[in-house]
Amino acid sequence: MKAITLLGSTGSIGTQTLDIVAEHPDQFRIVGLAAGRNVE
Repeated sequence: MKAITLLGSTGSIGTQTLDIVAEHPDQFRIVGLAAGRNVE
């Protein structure tokens, strides 16, 4: 399992990364997350 710290989670690449992590919970784990302006 890979531990991921995601800086900029609200942008295009950040949201795509979150989608991939959600699809593969056995392979990835979010250990840190930073969000900027678009916090929907």
